[in-house]
Amino acid sequence: MENLSLLNENLKEGNDFSFPFTPYDIQLQFMQNLYAALENKQLGIFESPTGTGKSLSILCGAVKWLKDHQEYEKVSLHEKIEALADKKKALSSDDTNWFETQSQEIEITRKLHELKIEQNTLIDYEKKIEKFKKGNLKSKKKSARVMASEDGKPVKRQKTENCQCPFYKQTGIEELRDFALNEIHDIEDLVHVGKELSACPYYASRKAAEDAELILVPYNTLLHKSTREANGISLKNNVVIIDEAHNLLEALAQMYGSEVNYPQLYYALHQVKCYKERYNVMFSANTLRHVNQLIFVINKLLLALDKDVKEDVVEISTLESFVVTAGIEQYNFFNLVKFCKNSKITQKIRSYSLKYSIENEMTKKKIVKKGVKDFLSSISSKRVPEENKDEKATFPMPNNPLLPVVSFLDTLNYSHTDGRILVSKTADKQSSKLQFLLLNPSSNFTDIVSEARSVIVAGGTMKPYTEFRDRLFINSGASSDRIIQYSCDHIIPAENILPIAVTKGPKNKNLLFNFSNRLLMGESLKTILIETCGHVKGGIVVFFPSYNYENWVYEQVKSINFGRPLFREPQHSGLVDEVLQKYSSTIEKSSNALLFSVVGGKLSEGLNFSDDLGRCVIVVGLPYPNVNAPDLKEKMSYLDKTEGSGAGQKFYENLCMKAVNQCIGRSVRHKNDYATVLLLDQRFARANIQKALPDWIQRSFKICDYSETFTHIKKFFQERRKNTP
Repeated sequence: MENLSLLNENLKEGNDFSFPFTPYDIQLQFMQNLYAALENKQLGIFESPTGTGKSLSILCGAVKWLKDHQEYEKVSLHEKIEALADKKKALSSDDTNWFETQSQEIEITRKLHELKIEQNTLIDYEKKIEKFKKGNLKSKKKSARVMASEDGKPVKRQKTENCQCPFYKQTGIEELRDFALNEIHDIEDLVHVGKELSACPYYASRKAAEDAELILVPYNTLLHKSTREANGISLKNNVVIIDEAHNLLEALAQMYGSEVNYPQLYYALHQVKCYKERYNVMFSANTLRHVNQLIFVINKLLLALDKDVKEDVVEISTLESFVVTAGIEQYNFFNLVKFCKNSKITQKIRSYSLKYSIENEMTKKKIVKKGVKDFLSSISSKRVPEENKDEKATFPMPNNPLLPVVSFLDTLNYSHTDGRILVSKTADKQSSKLQFLLLNPSSNFTDIVSEARSVIVAGGTMKPYTEFRDRLFINSGASSDRIIQYSCDHIIPAENILPIAVTKGPKNKNLLFNFSNRLLMGESLKTILIETCGHVKGGIVVFFPSYNYENWVYEQVKSINFGRPLFREPQHSGLVDEVLQKYSSTIEKSSNALLFSVVGGKLSEGLNFSDDLGRCVIVVGLPYPNVNAPDLKEKMSYLDKTEGSGAGQKFYENLCMKAVNQCIGRSVRHKNDYATVLLLDQRFARANIQKALPDWIQRSFKICDYSETFTHIKKFFQERRKNTP
């Protein structure tokens, strides 16, 4: 560990984090622990319940460490230079052993030279930052925001002489970069000023990132290696903090997984063939060889799905066995994908297809009528196998179909132990697909762990911590002594939350909302909803395990008068804001509303139902994913083999409970907030289920039947309204 005396000097006295207001104790402790983790180059798992100001604590703690570390580096560098200079001076007066003295002086001079280069680099950087901070952007905007000609009409966007983008001007981009680094701006500011300067805000932001001290990027930009490198983001000796990391492993698996469907393969094959026919004479020998390989491989993948089936079939295989079965094991996919990327063939073929309308060419050659075999016959000389006859392309042409094909080929470079190939065949073929399932997502996190100075994963609900410790960090090559874990309590007092596991419904009937029993729970659920609406003033948010079940329940209760309007989560994301606006405005006017939502849907994460928006959260059943899903079964089997028997079942339970915890976290968003949480299912009374709930829920947790539940609810709201300011 490094010497922390200088860095920790101010921390002992309390808040020195430039927090915008006096922090709560848990916020101060969070920042102090984060600060120490960054300084000690550790890998941290940080949990702070939703509503505790976690994101602000992360920013303030990290920026405080960054500023202190920069000052410490400057002082430390100066001290090292002085110490070496003094040592060199002392050696100059020492003539006892001339040869040894000369050797030491040469070594010290070399080290001094290196340190002075480092010092000059630091000084130059500080001058540059100071220039950004003091710089004044001279606005070049016209008298009106919209550029206009003399007659007052808007000027149309003009092409430059060499047909380049008029906003790709180096001087304007550099000026916009300086503006971006001058102070904090949002995207709209950069776009507005970019228009004034005729400068592209995208390229200006990328240039600004080179000198920025803090960079905020989406998940994909940070975690996906090629995207990260394309954006010029370096991790070497830098700090990486990932907020809302509760689904990080799942996000990595999804990000590096891939799939390609039958229509994409079908049209990609024909596009490549047409492209070859038109430009064949212009190809180099190397290009022609790779294009022929691409045609052969795509056709083989197409044939892997081109089998008539009466019902849906899913076949699972390792990467090694798949390429052998498909007959493409002789090809080097690394080189083939490299060719596709370096030659930009996907972009070229897309431009070609748009220009020459391949779909019309297919109609002209009657390929749609004659099937795949006919349009492949011309490449039989390349030993391309024949397809089944009478195949008809009744599906629409997808956009840029070659792109997902190349992405799928890229996944065939993985270690065969890290993933599986799912071959899904359907009767209509349009839904048939090849899917790469990444079983070990940590293999794509290794670079981040090894290159970054420190990596922090943070979230409101990070349980089970072992997932991040073992499957993320240790599997990425980290030593266990480098990993730390920090969890803090909620800021709300225990009496402000009433979590109840409701095990029995009316008439003492057990509540069990599993797949086979849930339709029998309709009457009990109706009665519970009616009773809850009678006891709770404010918003009630109900989370169902699936859209299908939510729809079924809605059909059962839509004619019931709950004494409040009923809103439903829309399946179309574009309507979410409209529904939420109506829901919140209804509560403002009449104080009461009921909202049906879905676990894992658009309202279960990232949204706040604080105060009257969420006085009661109801979770209906345990939202276990379909255990018979081929990808889930394969993941569970993989974990049992690699981590021991029972690991797969534990993973299955964790998927469910992480989703439940996200729903619970939508309520109680500040210190004076209060709410009740009803968990409707007798399985919530199990010890292993309770243990998976957040600690701040466990401390007030109750297990009740139907009548006890509403006795507690009535008493809870009476006390809260009496004691809450």
